[in-house]
This record gives sequence, C-alpha cells and structure tokens, in this order.
Amino acid sequence: MLFYHFDLLDNFIKNDMITNLKQENENIKQITNLYHNKKMNLLSITTNMISLADGLNKANLDSFYETVSLLKNSFESLEAVQELTKKLEELLIETISLHDKSLENNWNEIKANLVEYNKQRDELANKMLAFEELNTSILNSAISLSLIASSRKKNKKLSSQVPEPEIVKQEVTKPDIPLGSHDNNTLVITEKEQKAYLPYYYSHVKEIFETSNNRYQTMQDVIEDLYVLPLERFKNSSLSRFKEAFCLVRNKEKGTITKALDLGLELMFKHNLNPIVISACRNLDELDIYLDCLEQDQLQDFSCFTIKFEVMPQVAKDERNAFLY
Repeated sequence: MLFYHFDLLDNFIKNDMITNLKQENENIKQITNLYHNKKMNLLSITTNMISLADGLNKANLDSFYETVSLLKNSFESLEAVQELTKKLEELLIETISLHDKSLENNWNEIKANLVEYNKQRDELANKMLAFEELNTSILNSAISLSLIASSRKKNKKLSSQVPEPEIVKQEVTKPDIPLGSHDNNTLVITEKEQKAYLPYYYSHVKEIFETSNNRYQTMQDVIEDLYVLPLERFKNSSLSRFKEAFCLVRNKEKGTITKALDLGLELMFKHNLNPIVISACRNLDELDIYLDCLEQDQLQDFSCFTIKFEVMPQVAKDERNAFLY
C-alpha cells in the first residue's frame, strides 16, 4: 500500500511519490523472484509425487488424489500471484512514466493509477496468504505420502531377500514390428512377453534420435527405450492412469503443469480406461477420440491406431475383453 487515506493522495503525489514508487517496484521484483522459487519447489514436489506413485498401493489412492489435488490448487494459486505481480509492476512503470512526461497534464491519470494500485496490492496480499495456506497443506501431505512410500519400499526390499523358486523361462517370439520410414499404427499388448509395443510417428523417432547427443546408437534403440514398455508399469491401474495422462500433457504436448495435473486427476478413477492406451496415444487428440468412442461404447470406431492383444491360451474370452477396456 502506497498511501493510507485518499485525502493524503495529493500530498503523496507532490512530495513522496517517485521515491516510493521506485522502492515499491523493487519490492514487487523481490516478490516475483520469491514466487518463482516457490514454483520451482512445487515442480520438485510434483516430480517426487510422480516417482512416489510406484511405491503406493490401492489403500493410498485417496491420499495420493488429495495430495495431487492440493498440488493443482497450489499451482493455480501461485499463477494468480504471479499474474498480479506482473500487472502491478506494469502499473508502477506506467505511473512513473506519466510523472516523467508531465505531472501536471497527467495528474488525474496518475491519481487513478495509484488508487487502482492500492486496491490491487491489497488483493495481492490476500492471494499470497491463500497460497501459503495451500503450500503448508501440500508440504504436510507430501511428507506423509513420502513416509508411506519409503516404508513400503523398505518392506519390499526385505521380502525380496527371501529366495524364490527357480522359474524356467520359455522362449517367446517378439511381435514383428519392423522399423521402416513409416509410422507404426499398432499398439501390441503381449502377455507372453509382458510388454506393450506402442505406436509411434517415424518423424518423432527420427527427431529424438538426431537430437539425443549420442544417447542412442540407432533409431531402433529409441523404439526399444521409449516405445516398448513392461506391463508391470501399469500394474496399479489408477495411479498409472494419472501418470500416463500427466506425461502425455507434459512430455508429448508440452502443456502446462496445471493442465497435466488436471487431466491426470480427471482420468485417475476412470476404471474402464486401460492406462496402456493413454501411454499409446501420441497426442491429446487421439486420447480425446478414444475417450469419445469409449463413452459411446463404440471402440470399433477408433481408428487412430489398431489395438492388438497377444494373450496366453488359457485366458478366457471375457477376460480378454475386460483387459481391452
């Protein structure tokens, strides 16, 4: 707040305005930097939540959903703070410019700007308070989930030390998906290999290979690394739906963190949606089309890519259909 009563405004403009406005501009820049750092902290927490998902079970789904919902609300609250600080900084710069051009000729406009600034500055204080309350909640929830995941990881490590009976592995034949200068429009889900072979655009594979800084020796290496996934990845369907939807927005669409969290939360408990299909979608348009077909019970109309299943012979037909959805 630059002044405390409208009756004092004229005197403020005549005597103290420029010094105060320049100091206030520095204050706003400090707030901008502070909330940039807070955004980095939220991004770090989000990354941690995504990695924690693999260490949770069905009993933790509600807690995970609540924590991620708080994260989404925190990002929205932080963005509101950032938008307002930007407006305030612009208003300060404009007011200083008006003063420098002609205080007398721009007196009324300067007064109007200062009144608006005071109003927006009070709103900023309220938005900062709202964010800090959310931030405290998200930190508590994230710590709680981290402890749960760490405990389960420790127990899993102990149980893994128990010797397991030796299993004789049977040789399986990989799906025939040759790499040529064309797109692959088939999603292959094979129970024999316990893998999913995702569709891809040849141009995307080529771009990744050419910009990988020698991480990949061949384009086939790109496919093996990014487009051949173990079915174990999708074992927890609800958490997998969240993770795959989040990655689709962030990694494939380069969308905002808020949009990614929003879609992940929306699809997390959509139990008739196979998370492998989300991972297979090359963009949001394909996912939207699939969801429309799924909603209308017309999956035979989905034509963005073919879905092929290779199931073990003893699996019943109704089980195969359940896996499809």
